[in-house]
Amino acid sequence: MTAEELEAFRDRFNEIKQSPVRSNRLAALKKDLEECYNIPEHYSVAFINNNLEVMSLYRDVCYAVDSGRVR
Repeated sequence: MTAEELEAFRDRFNEIKQSPVRSNRLAALKKDLEECYNIPEHYSVAFINNNLEVMSLYRDVCYAVDSGRVR
């Protein structure tokens, strides 16, 4: 994945944060990130260390999905 694609995901997340209806869109974004970047289901230090920017965004999205709040 390219930097432009990651930026597009960030833009999408920022757009969702402004939306009054977020839960379904956040869940879809989380799934799209998992599929696009092949994020492992189980914790992997190697994957995290090799994909710091992706995982930073992914953690923010997961937090928003799990808590219903957006940072």
